[in-house]
Parts: sequence; structure tokens; C-alpha cells
Amino acid sequence: MGFVPSLDRHLASLPCHCLRAPAPSWAAILEALFPQVRKGGISSLPTTSGGKPFQLWALGLFCTERNLAKRLRSNSFYPFTEQQPNVFVLEYYLDTLWKGTLLFVVCLLLVSFGLVSQVRKQETWGFPAYGMGIGLWLMISSLPRRRLVLNHTRGVYHFSIQGRTVCQGPMHLVYVRLALSSDAYRRCFFQLVLCGHKLEPLVLVQLSERYEQMEYLGRHIARKLNINYFDSLASSYRHVVRHWPLGATFSPGIALRKTRAYDKLSSGSDLDV
Repeated sequence: MGFVPSLDRHLASLPCHCLRAPAPSWAAILEALFPQVRKGGISSLPTTSGGKPFQLWALGLFCTERNLAKRLRSNSFYPFTEQQPNVFVLEYYLDTLWKGTLLFVVCLLLVSFGLVSQVRKQETWGFPAYGMGIGLWLMISSLPRRRLVLNHTRGVYHFSIQGRTVCQGPMHLVYVRLALSSDAYRRCFFQLVLCGHKLEPLVLVQLSERYEQMEYLGRHIARKLNINYFDSLASSYRHVVRHWPLGATFSPGIALRKTRAYDKLSSGSDLDV
């Protein structure tokens, strides 16, 4: 593989204003309102802490690569925590919890004050009432805590919801993916996503046009967690495969690495994260 600079070297280039204490976020507010979540006081949940369950909500809408880089500086295994050597744990709530709560509250206010009860003499109160139902459904379906364990000692991952096992499988089924999308102007945007078999995709970085920074962060996270990394292209020499299915000898998606070209790109680029 090509030489990849250390994370601290890139983090040292962050501007000073990016290292200031962040403003209160949804994560801090929710943990203050529900201290029992932080203490593991919900019934039928494991008492072992897997980090802040709302930490994935705190990534800002802007400069998301820098936010992720700062989190990796404080916790090199982010978004997981190292429970013991070669065992990483992530406990979290889906972001649809706060989205459903917000939708429910807004629609409840609209219905309560009759702000949209009639439009041009037509009854329209059904729309906010329908929104209340959707918001309530999102809230209820997102309340159970998720728990993902990467156990390299046993070579398996384990995913559970509210203490009930959803799936368990070999480590090659969990990976970090650089997802690609484009808009009407053909501009390319990238997302850094933690994926896996029967796992809910967890977006670590929202849409960004900085391919090199996103690739570096994705490869770094995959290396620290000792899982596979896949580029945005289906067939690419930038894939990093650490775990293979049993009996696998070749994969058509793994192209031969162009060592010289990649080394030149890695050493010549200044990733400002």
C-alpha cells in the first residue's frame, strides 16, 4: 500500500477557530434531559457503556470533515469505543428520533392553534394530523437503542436492538464505504458511511466535494477498526480488503493497485483535515 501520513499530522493543520469549544448540540441537550440513557438505566439494555448514544447527531451541517477529524483526535476509534483489546462497541439512537419529535411537535402546534385548519374555505387540518401520526411513528420506532459490537477476538460482529439480536456474522460483512452521488449540475458529492449486512447505514460525514479528505478519513477509520474499506467505484485499486470470505481467492471488484500512481497522489496532496 501507499504511505499514508499519520492523523495527528493532518489535524495539526486545522485552523485555531476549528478547535474552539463547540456550541451546545442536540447530543448535549438530550443527554442532559435523559441522564438515565447515559448511565445505562433503561431496562433490558447492556450495562456496558459503548460511548455517547447521541454522538452521531452532533456532526454539523457544514465543514463535516473537520468535525469528524476533531472527534478522531479525541477518540481514534470513533464512532466506536474500545471495550477491550480488539473489541469495539457502538451504542446509538437513530437520528429519526429527533426528526420525528420535531415533526410531531410542529404539527401538534399547528393543530392546537388552528393555524392551517382552513385554506380557501377548504378543511386542511388533516395534513398536520397526518404529520403528527408520522412523527409519532418515527419517534416510537427510533426509541430502541442500537448496539453494534466488532469482536476481532472471535472474528464476528454482533448487532442488536434493545438487547435483542438482529444479526451476527463474519467480519468481512462490515465495512466503511465512500458513497458517491451527484446533483443536476453533475457535481459529485461523497458520503462516508458505515455499512454492513443487515445493518442500518450510519452516515459519518454528510455530503462533501472533498474526495481526498473523505478518502483519507475513511481509510483511517477502517484501519483503526480493522475492517474493510471500499471506494466509491465498484472496481477500484483504492479498496482496502482486510477480511475475505472463507474460501475466496479473487474478487472481480478488486483491481490491481497502481502503486506508483497512488504513492504520488498520497505524498503530493495536503489533506487539510
